[in-house]
Amino acid sequence: MASASPADLFSRGNAAYEVGNYQQAVTLYDSAAARMTSAELLYNRGDAHFKLGEIGRAIADYNRAYVLKPHDKDIGYNLAFARQYRPDKSLTIDNPLMRMFTALLCVPDAASARVLAGLLFFLALAALALLLIRGQRLFGWIAIGLGVVFLYCFISAISWGEVTNPAHAVVVQPELTLRSGPGPDYKEIAVVHDGLEVMVRERRPDYVLIQIPGGDGGWVESNSVEQIFAR
Repeated sequence: MASASPADLFSRGNAAYEVGNYQQAVTLYDSAAARMTSAELLYNRGDAHFKLGEIGRAIADYNRAYVLKPHDKDIGYNLAFARQYRPDKSLTIDNPLMRMFTALLCVPDAASARVLAGLLFFLALAALALLLIRGQRLFGWIAIGLGVVFLYCFISAISWGEVTNPAHAVVVQPELTLRSGPGPDYKEIAVVHDGLEVMVRERRPDYVLIQIPGGDGGWVESNSVEQIFAR
């Protein structure tokens, strides 16, 4: 397997998936993912995890694929679909206006938003400099227009930064007990389940402090949650 190319491993993973050998598919996808980054690969691995009943790992992969291809309807659909299977239902009330605003900010993908924000910033400064040097009002309007688009791209980049926050993690254990301290002898605080998306607030050897939706938190073993995005 070590000599196989990532594309070959991906193809063999797809073949294993097609015949229902989902564990083998995940193994092949893992090997391919170690040497390539692909929204299709992450999406397919998410599907294989979902077939295995690993909701948390499926959600993690769909999140990764979404960042690479935010306008892919299949990725967005499967991410929302997998979230419906979480035993812990979200307590957050869905706000249509906020959803529309978030979708607007996701028009450029993460990399494009960062590049465009930087480019537009310098173009706006150049237009402003020309306004000061030549005194032509046209350059002022160009600077304003570029500044508005820059502001949009800048906010979009910040929004993507929140989405890809390395503190973003997902529970990958069927049932997980949160404790008041980093060890099995501390008081039990709450029980959560596979697929719950959390934020990692502190790390200790073998343990992490996680915050669950709603603001509560507790200590769990490090291997019971999966970091979605690397630093």
